[in-house]
Amino acid sequence: MANENEYLKYLQDNLTWLERLGDKLSGADERLDYVVAQLDKLSQLLSPETIATLLRLTESIEELKEAGFAMPIKTEQIQFSQTLTPLQGVRLTDSVPIDGKITSITVHFPPGCAATVEIAFGYQTRQIIPYAGFLALDAATPVFPVSELVKRNEEVWCIMRNGDPINNHTPSVIVTIQGA
Repeated sequence: MANENEYLKYLQDNLTWLERLGDKLSGADERLDYVVAQLDKLSQLLSPETIATLLRLTESIEELKEAGFAMPIKTEQIQFSQTLTPLQGVRLTDSVPIDGKITSITVHFPPGCAATVEIAFGYQTRQIIPYAGFLALDAATPVFPVSELVKRNEEVWCIMRNGDPINNHTPSVIVTIQGA
């Protein structure tokens, strides 16, 4: 009688890749048959009204998904942060990590900025926050709800400028993206 290793060697030498794949999937059909039988038993316990309600609920969920209201698969964030020396400006860029939608942009102005630090955020060639010009606040962290569709590896950018001639400032921007 052959041991397990000899049997596996025999299978490897004598079966096609498709037959080997079938062996790995063997039993899946039996498990699926079992699940279907269990669901059938469950459906017999439910009233026709409950089944109709569940079907309408399922259809409503599908309609919401098609309209873009599905729960996101993943949430990612991009953070821009830079210590700016007096009168320094920078343009920071990053790549979008996932296909999806920018859902919010959080901009942080530390205390002492006294509206001398300016920030703008954009995607590709379009500025998003603010719509035009720059945002300049002091000791504030506003969160802007956004609904901007984005694609993986496309560019998001942030421009930060320190108009303070004396002090360093470290503003930041957090971009939240939901998608796949």
